[in-house]
This record gives sequence, structure tokens and C-alpha cells, in this order.
Amino acid sequence: NHPDHGNHPKHETIMNLVYFYWLEVVALIAALISVITLITTRASPAFTSSAGGKIGHKFLLVLIAAVLEHLFMLYISPKPVKERVGKQLVIFKDKHTYIMTYLYIMCFGSFIGYSGSFPKLITDLFGYITVKGCTNEGEFLQGGDQETCEADGGVWGQAEITNPNAPNVFKFAWMGAAVGSLIRPIGGMLSDKYGGARVTMIMIIWCTAAAIGQAILVSKTRGLPNPEKNFGLFLFLFLNLFFTTGSMNGSTFRTIGVLFPADQAGPVLGWSSAIASYGAFVIPAMFGVAIAEDAPEVTLYALAGYYVTCGFLNFWYYVRPGCERPGV
Repeated sequence: NHPDHGNHPKHETIMNLVYFYWLEVVALIAALISVITLITTRASPAFTSSAGGKIGHKFLLVLIAAVLEHLFMLYISPKPVKERVGKQLVIFKDKHTYIMTYLYIMCFGSFIGYSGSFPKLITDLFGYITVKGCTNEGEFLQGGDQETCEADGGVWGQAEITNPNAPNVFKFAWMGAAVGSLIRPIGGMLSDKYGGARVTMIMIIWCTAAAIGQAILVSKTRGLPNPEKNFGLFLFLFLNLFFTTGSMNGSTFRTIGVLFPADQAGPVLGWSSAIASYGAFVIPAMFGVAIAEDAPEVTLYALAGYYVTCGFLNFWYYVRPGCERPGV
């Protein structure tokens, strides 16, 4: 419904702008309702008593926003808009729409989710260390020994302090998004030559291994007195995640373009991209909950498990000998 698309019978720019901003407004209304739900339910025991409930809360907000936006487009949009949307509904009769959306969440959703999580993880994993020391008259002093501390009337214990050797977040935060963005067209070019599903399959295996490796490293790094010694490997594995998800952004786009008829490929791309974009909210939220529970590696293990299911679907429908849609 962009003005250039000419939805109005007379191709009048004013009316096309009305249709365009109408959809913008109903999208904002859907988002507002989701935000109101967030505010009114954030203290509910059902969503705060467990890590699963906290993560489920984030998925619920995404579901509410997505469902409401689609209902608004179908039932309270101007007639020309509803007619155009109605013609595009044919994509939901094809199971490959859902399969490719599931796969594209893995690619684009992970990419933008990691982009939002990467700087925060650097800070949380390497920015602070736990040290032993003495608290006396409300002031914590690092070092010493328990006997001397208690003899002076202090309380011996431990506290979390800023790591003086922590890596500078601002020097590294941009790297992941840059790698993922730059590799995307290369993933598309490789897919044109070897097939999108094949490139995706290789990258899924690579990405899963990187996610599991990162989970193991994160679990070993937490609580170390000098966590910065593992930062080089942490950065390497994360850049691998960005490299693979960025490559798959290009390969899955190519698959969609070949898999669907020309009049359906565009709507499928738009639909899958819109759903996958929620990864920018969900994945950082998952890491946030996991970090609060002192187990950020759980999120990486969960994502690796998700990637395995994506690999199975991709292999079964598009790669294996005798598959349903070979050559995509």
C-alpha cells in the first residue's frame, strides 16, 4: 500500500497515502495494545514465578501484536486495501509458506536478535567480576583476609565489582552486525550457483555448532576471576553466528524466490520478514531472562535446538534425495 504501488483505481497519490498511513496507524494500535498488556501483566505470578513464564510472556506479546495487526488489516481497512490483502491470503494455503517462515526466523530473527544481545552479553560476561573482601562501616574493601577483617569489626564476604580489564564494548559491538550484513549478498550469490537450500543446510550445521560452542564457553566463563581471557574465543564464536545467520538471510531469500510463483514470492518474503523481525525483541528478552537467572548459556542451547529442527525441515523438504521440492 505504498503510494508507488497504485492501489487506488485512479492511482491518486493522496488516496494511496491515506491507505499507507491507515495501515501504519493500525499497526501502532496493535503495538499499543501489546504494550498495555505488557504493563498490566508484568507483575502477574503466572509470568514472574519462573524463567519459562517470563519468556512465555514475551512470546505472548509478540503473538498479540501480530494477530491484532492481521485482524485490523482484514476487517477495518479501506475496501481497496482489504481486496489487496485478500488476494495475498492465498500464500497461507501453501505449507511451504510456514516452513520458510520458520526457517527465516532462524536466519533474520537470529541475526537481529544477536545484534541486540551481543553488546549486552559482552558487558554482563566480561564487565564485572566477583571478588572477596571486607565490608566495614558500609564500605567494601577488596582483598585482605577473613581473620583480619573480622578482628577489625568488619564482615568478610564477596561483592561484584567492575572488571578493570574488561573489553571495551564500543570497540566490538558493531562487528557482528557488520559481518552479517556484508555476508548476506555473498550467501545469495552462492545460492544462485549451488542452490539456496544446500547453502542453508551447510550454514545451519555451522551455526548450530557455533551456538553449542558458545554455550559451553559462556558457562565456563561465568564466575571466572579473569573472564577476559576467554573474550577472544567468545568474539570468534559470535562472529561465526553472525556470519552464518547473515549468509542464510541471502540463501533463504533465494529459496523463497524460486519456491513460489512470482505473484506469491513477494508476499511470502514480506510475511516471513515481518514475523522474523520480532527476533529483535524476543531473543534479547530471552538472554535477559537467562542472565537474570544466572544461566545465559541456556538461551544458546535452546537456540541450537531450534536450529536442529530447522535443519530437519530444510533437509526433508528441500535437500534429501527424493525431496518434495528439489533444486530450490
